[in-house]
Amino acid sequence: MLEEPDTREKSRIDPSVNSHRPASEKSQDISHVLASTFKDLYTKDIIGKDTLSNLMKTKNGRIKSAFSWCVDKDLLEMNNLISPQDYLTTQKPRVEAPAAILITSVYYKYVSQRPNQSKPRPKWKDEPSAKDRAEGWEKLQKLKDRHSFLRNPRFLPPNAQQSGTSLVWPRTKVGKTEHVRKEMDEQSSTDEPVFLAKPTVVVFSDYSVGHVYETSLELKNLTSASRTVRVIPPTTPYFSVGLGRFPGEGGVVAPGMSCKYTVRFAPDSLGDYEDFIVVETQAELLLVVPIVARRPPPILTLPRVLNCGCCLIGGVKCVEFLCQNIGLSAGTFCVIPKNQWPSVARTYFSEQPPFAVSPSLFVLQPGEATVVEVVFFPTTAEKSCQMFSVVCDNCQVKDISIEGLGQLIALELVSVSGKTEPPVVGEVHDLTAEHFVRFSPCNPHSGQQKKVIIRNNVHLELPFHWQIMKPNLHPLLPGETPEPSHIQFHLATDDVFHVSPITGVLAPCQEQEFLFTFCPKELKDYHSVCHLVLRDVPHVLQPVRTGSKVSDVIVMEIEVKGSTEPYQVLLEPYAVVIPGEIFICTTTRRQFKMWNQSKTCIFFQWETMSSSSHVIEVEPSNGRIEENECFDFDLILSGGKPDRVVTSLVCHIEHCHEPVTLAVEVSFKGPIVTLSVPSVEFGLLKLGEQTQATLLLTNITQLEASWTLMERHNSQQDHEDTQVWTFFRILVEPRRGVLPPLASCSVDVLFRPQFCQRYETELDLTVENGTGCHLSVRADVQSPQVCLLNSELLLSELYVGVPAKATITLFNQTLLPSHFSWMVCWRNLTYCKKNKCCIKIISPPDDESLSTLLLDFGDDVILKRAVTKQLLITNQTAIPAPFTIEAEYFTCHASNRLSTYSYFLYLLAEFVSSLLAHGKGAAFFVLPNTGMLGPFETQTVDVTAYTDMWGEYRDHLICKVGDLQPTVIPMQMKVTGCPLYFQMTGPRPDDQNQGPITQFGTHVSGGDTVSRSLRINNPTMFDIRMDWETYNIDQNDRKLVDVVVAYGHAFPVKDADGNEVLSGAIGISGGDIQTAWERNKTPGSEGTSDSLQSMTSNLLSVHIRPHVGNLSDYPYCITPQQIVIPAKSSGTIHVSFTPLTLSGSGHESRCVGLALGFISLDSGMAACVPGKVGRAQGLDLEPVRMDLLAVVKPALVVCEFDITRALKLKNNSEMPLHFRLGTQPPFLVLMPQPRARTSTSSNPPTGDSQSLVLQPQHIMQVKVAFRCSMSLLDHVDQADEEVYPGVTLIECARGGRKLRFQQYLLIHYSNNSLQTVPLCAHLDLATMRLSSDSINFGFCYVGQTHIIEVSLYNDGDSHVFRVTPDFGLLRSKELQVGLSI
Repeated sequence: MLEEPDTREKSRIDPSVNSHRPASEKSQDISHVLASTFKDLYTKDIIGKDTLSNLMKTKNGRIKSAFSWCVDKDLLEMNNLISPQDYLTTQKPRVEAPAAILITSVYYKYVSQRPNQSKPRPKWKDEPSAKDRAEGWEKLQKLKDRHSFLRNPRFLPPNAQQSGTSLVWPRTKVGKTEHVRKEMDEQSSTDEPVFLAKPTVVVFSDYSVGHVYETSLELKNLTSASRTVRVIPPTTPYFSVGLGRFPGEGGVVAPGMSCKYTVRFAPDSLGDYEDFIVVETQAELLLVVPIVARRPPPILTLPRVLNCGCCLIGGVKCVEFLCQNIGLSAGTFCVIPKNQWPSVARTYFSEQPPFAVSPSLFVLQPGEATVVEVVFFPTTAEKSCQMFSVVCDNCQVKDISIEGLGQLIALELVSVSGKTEPPVVGEVHDLTAEHFVRFSPCNPHSGQQKKVIIRNNVHLELPFHWQIMKPNLHPLLPGETPEPSHIQFHLATDDVFHVSPITGVLAPCQEQEFLFTFCPKELKDYHSVCHLVLRDVPHVLQPVRTGSKVSDVIVMEIEVKGSTEPYQVLLEPYAVVIPGEIFICTTTRRQFKMWNQSKTCIFFQWETMSSSSHVIEVEPSNGRIEENECFDFDLILSGGKPDRVVTSLVCHIEHCHEPVTLAVEVSFKGPIVTLSVPSVEFGLLKLGEQTQATLLLTNITQLEASWTLMERHNSQQDHEDTQVWTFFRILVEPRRGVLPPLASCSVDVLFRPQFCQRYETELDLTVENGTGCHLSVRADVQSPQVCLLNSELLLSELYVGVPAKATITLFNQTLLPSHFSWMVCWRNLTYCKKNKCCIKIISPPDDESLSTLLLDFGDDVILKRAVTKQLLITNQTAIPAPFTIEAEYFTCHASNRLSTYSYFLYLLAEFVSSLLAHGKGAAFFVLPNTGMLGPFETQTVDVTAYTDMWGEYRDHLICKVGDLQPTVIPMQMKVTGCPLYFQMTGPRPDDQNQGPITQFGTHVSGGDTVSRSLRINNPTMFDIRMDWETYNIDQNDRKLVDVVVAYGHAFPVKDADGNEVLSGAIGISGGDIQTAWERNKTPGSEGTSDSLQSMTSNLLSVHIRPHVGNLSDYPYCITPQQIVIPAKSSGTIHVSFTPLTLSGSGHESRCVGLALGFISLDSGMAACVPGKVGRAQGLDLEPVRMDLLAVVKPALVVCEFDITRALKLKNNSEMPLHFRLGTQPPFLVLMPQPRARTSTSSNPPTGDSQSLVLQPQHIMQVKVAFRCSMSLLDHVDQADEEVYPGVTLIECARGGRKLRFQQYLLIHYSNNSLQTVPLCAHLDLATMRLSSDSINFGFCYVGQTHIIEVSLYNDGDSHVFRVTPDFGLLRSKELQVGLSI
């Protein structure tokens, strides 16, 4: 059983757990002493690759250490420690640390200063890393080892050693020096191993008592001759060796062959066993194979010291410790007191006062854990310690120590915050209180706090709670002891003292802060005692016994006192008197202060005096005033009517019985309105007429004035409430109103006389809550006289419903203007002949004959383009007549707000949409569509055709005039175009069948397929089907026309798999539509609209069209090839491009193609409405064209790399700066991408054309890159006059060369100013040379290898190079390039 190392003992000087276990208990390994003494030079860890530079390997494989150079020999010997000279046979002179050599069998490492390393060379693009180079060298070494093998001794030359040659030690190469051969001869052949044991050490690790375990031991002959072997069995009875198994007869092992023996192990306990096997051969030295049986012991995590902590004497404390077996084997453990070992525990608890441990016996499997419970029951206030032994079934014993501390309760009052006031002489106090706390006087319902700090001097947590009790105030004489009957415990009922926290736990040996609060409610003195009570404290009896009873104990009593006093509040000033008068309806403010001279803050609430006329209030109306502070208030007064107000405002103080009052005295006055004139003179008036005068009313105050101007009444019948207007003599408009401050308004006084007289009256101007005035009005009224000069009038010819006109003379006999009226008196009437209305409709002349009235809009009407024709309507009679004109089928109705033509032009888009909302594809808009034709009047009527679908349209224009029979005018037009449009281009009114030009850019030959998504919008009311075909355009194609022959429908409906759908739906082709038209044109076709139902599709159709290209779905393809775009919706097609595979050509290939989308209508009603509309589709209709373009280039890689540097641009101004960044090659500006890029190009965005904005006081990071390419090397061989500006060739002192590039970073501001930042970069040029100009091998024999070394020198700073070709054949008498750098 082993013990888990405790983390607290890591600081001790112990051997590292990672070191090898010594062979004996008294080990001379002093590495831990060196590690603790020379912490900065010595460490005892397994050596790693980073420390190999301080080690070197000798010829015989042993390591020569430089550690002796790093330690002080005299210091070690002075402290009686072993120095490196004591165990090193030779001491080499101190030299620099050798280079790194890979060593895998070293267990210790030391630290020394590394030699100065050269500046790390830059890493070029595609350069292999250190790990890749190491793997490459390892693979190369393995390849060489395959060809370096030992030869069969039967075929060795005669002078070779015939026997005893090892099969594992390498042979001496031919051509070694004489010194090396002497060393090999001096080495004895007996040092070489004869047999190799596998394994070198026989190990048994997992075993149990009563079982037998076996393993195999293999002995391999390492020499080049056959050998015999003899095995001597182990010496202990626990191990035995069986008979050997040999590869041949006679117990002889051939070279390279092996024999095997069986080793058996029969343990009688779980302890450790050691033995060995001796192997005798023909060699002088014996081969000893150790045998070790060592079972991994269980390891418990139980520490050596179990500390139970502290416990009150007389109490019991249980502590649990987790015990886990982290070893690799199971174990049974027994815990007993150390003085009772080797006896066995027989109870569940293993007890040795004052401790008890359970369980005393337990079993743990690897990884299992159990809880060990330790019970501590102290009886004295001292530290206790007992030793217990943990015994394992593998005969290992571990001693553990259990410690604990018994304590008594000890509390201390450390401090009380605030001023300390001891009890006054003669003041009553509690009989048993130990401490006294007095609160200073305060106001009722206020609070005071004091911090009391109590320290727990015990190493235990003590649970507590506070009790507020009444004091025991029994008087005592000096030196008198209170009797127990005088001490009583009663809870305080006033609830003014509080302690926080009221309950909790006192931390061990720490101070606890308590907050004592005093909150009085009444004007009186308060007195209480605060008891600190500890819970569950054991009773300490003599003698102390385990398991004593526990109860609550009062450990501290603190007496508290406090008193109260009333609030002190003052007003400054105590009254507010406003001199003079203030306007009503205005707000006046006066300030005053309130002082709080109380012991605490106060909360106030002002009452508001609000009546129907006046409002007096205080702001703020409520709030809080701190102690000994004042608060500023605003007294707000607003009057509703002129008056003098004397009152008092009341302020309520919280928790104060008497309020505070503020006296207020103020006077209010109202607005004043004046008139511009004192009187109104109307002068001479005619009876029955009315006249008016304008008055100006002015408000000369800062208040709004509500005024009323009316006539003063003298009789009851002329009262203002009379509703008959004819009784009014004077009318004022407006009669009342509201004037803003210092404003004026006009009032019209209207006078209408009732009879001839001289009129005088008076108007009263009344101002609400203000001052008005009076106005006098005067007028003189007379009546005019008139007569007729002719008393008879004769009217000739009349039309029914048509008024006739005649002239008569009326003479005014006075100078006054006269108003007259006529009355008709019917006498004898004589009727004449009635004439009817006659209307003539004329169309503007055109190329057609005028004999037949026809509105022909033409055969080239473009879709969505309005076409207007005009009609002339003439009334040939004098009778006015209403007319109505509308289309028979393609009717349209405009909203009222679009009734005028000007507003129709303003909202054209919305207007056209409303006209075509019926979904018929066309609409004929008539303007005006209704009206009145006057006598002999001619009106022009505009008939405008609006369309959103192609087709041939026919309709009738019906004109209704009065009661006449309607006139029918035929109309026809042919509309061409495509209603669909692409989302990326939008509608194209001038070229509706032309789609976008889809460019796929440049791609690598044989690359992946590139796809583009295009959305097609259908704004019509019909579902439109599109069938797509892709064509390749060849520039050398001389074909002119294409003949397309279709059987049945050219583009039938297909399912998702591309198969034709055979359904009952009737598809109508262009030829069928023409047949329907012809049938509808024939006589008697009316009422036979069912003729279309009998139509049949054409079996064969032939179409001739211009040649557009070769039909192919490679490299362009559109999916889906057939798509139905729903009405008022959109559909998406995917145009894909698969790059061509170029056949070895280094030139690019342009792929030019196009896609045609043929339009069809699956709905029969959409394709044809008999007699009204017919629509061509498929091959009969012009398709939608979309051009396709892409470029394919062969795959070429240009080796370039960028070196970037970042700089910050800061805007120190107070305005945003707009600028662009630019520079010249080989420098470029890298800018962050503002959004996701749709292009597949990998080039980063540059700032040459991108406009940037830098906000005020902001910083922007810009990266400037230097692009290295092979083209930059062309500047080396250029002449001085041909060198590019800013490029300089620099010759270094050591022979190297560099190219220096100097340019400027240009910052172009939006105000055309320029700022420059210098840029500089150096490009190192490789300068290589060879040690000799030629290589001469001289005479060489056939089969002989002759090697000559040639040195390659680098005079520049570049460290990366490549030699090509790295192998080859040099033929005679031919010039061959050997090296290319």
